[in-house]
Amino acid sequence: MVEQIIMRSGSNTLNGFNFDHIVPTSGSDFPEQVRSCIEQLMEFVHQEEDIDYFVTQQTFFISAHSRDEYEERSAEIRNQLLKLLGASLPATSIVAQSPAGGRDVVLELICTKAATDKKVTYKSHSGINYTVVEHKDYKAVHCAGLMGTVDDSILQASERAFKSSIKILSQEGLSIGHIIRQWNYIENIAIVEDVEDAPQNYQDFNDVRAHYYDKGNFEYGYPAATGIGQDTGGVIIGFIALSESDQITLKSIINPGQIDAHKYSDLVLEGSSLEKCTPKFERAKLVTIGSRNYIYVSGTASILGELTMHVGDVEKQTLTTIENIRRLFSKENQKHLGLDFNVSEIQFSHLRVYVKKMEDIPVVEKICYAELNCKSSLFLESDVCREDLLVEIEGVFTI
Repeated sequence: MVEQIIMRSGSNTLNGFNFDHIVPTSGSDFPEQVRSCIEQLMEFVHQEEDIDYFVTQQTFFISAHSRDEYEERSAEIRNQLLKLLGASLPATSIVAQSPAGGRDVVLELICTKAATDKKVTYKSHSGINYTVVEHKDYKAVHCAGLMGTVDDSILQASERAFKSSIKILSQEGLSIGHIIRQWNYIENIAIVEDVEDAPQNYQDFNDVRAHYYDKGNFEYGYPAATGIGQDTGGVIIGFIALSESDQITLKSIINPGQIDAHKYSDLVLEGSSLEKCTPKFERAKLVTIGSRNYIYVSGTASILGELTMHVGDVEKQTLTTIENIRRLFSKENQKHLGLDFNVSEIQFSHLRVYVKKMEDIPVVEKICYAELNCKSSLFLESDVCREDLLVEIEGVFTI
């Protein structure tokens, strides 16, 4: 499986797996900060002139508050990548979510360690970079940066992104039903205009997703997923897909305290859509390859049943979100999954924490560090999928 390896910026050694996201160590303006991140990336990948790690998927989180600014800054990133790393690039997304700490950019990596029994290939389709990792008995496909054009509506951008997904998967002999983890970034995700028959962007996206998922066979449940806001950029999709193999088993993980998102009632679905399709994802996904278990925790928020809890209270919402994550691994769930571990001893490889208001990040950060054991945590300013939600947390860990 492709490990979630995150690099620690400015560390003296780059050995092992205890890495963090890359933050710029220099630069007073955006181009200089991007250059700092990419130079650290090059140092990480090419240790002692040998390739020790392959980046399979990379996400630049940037501050950009208009589409013009987003396009300008995206072009700067791509130009520097081309200049410093060449045209052969891994799956890449550029997402308009402002990083904490006053930075204009941070870089998150998903990597795999080089090995003789593993082949990593960087490919492209219609200008979209993606990564294929071929093992002896299966392959993994990483794709990112699937999006619409500047002039697309949310519906149109969603359509374009899913059509590209299907074409790339088909090119690799896979289908949409092979996706195990998906990230969905949606501009102004929760806003419903105060006019009659106004759509909600998240609902429009969900309707398109449901249409394309209906064409797939999700025998082992939907993917783990995150649907989260971005300041601009329309719709961007990224995913990890796995081929079938005797070495792989997949299981969906339910939260006994929450209704499955794909079973929500119309009471919590927003906008004017006639169908109002539910969000098609599982609360978490167990991926077992051989003797190793990878658990992907979907974007999780302060929801019990299907209702938002603690409206307006960021501290209580954060604690409820964390309790929801712990509830995924109750003894009953572990028995069903064939696992046995102490929840209090979980160490996440990586967490992303989305906070609606930048000024709330210090409070959320303090709670997360006290309540969750994690090698790497990335805090971002972002709207959540409901207007009354202030925090969302996702993560990945192995057993």
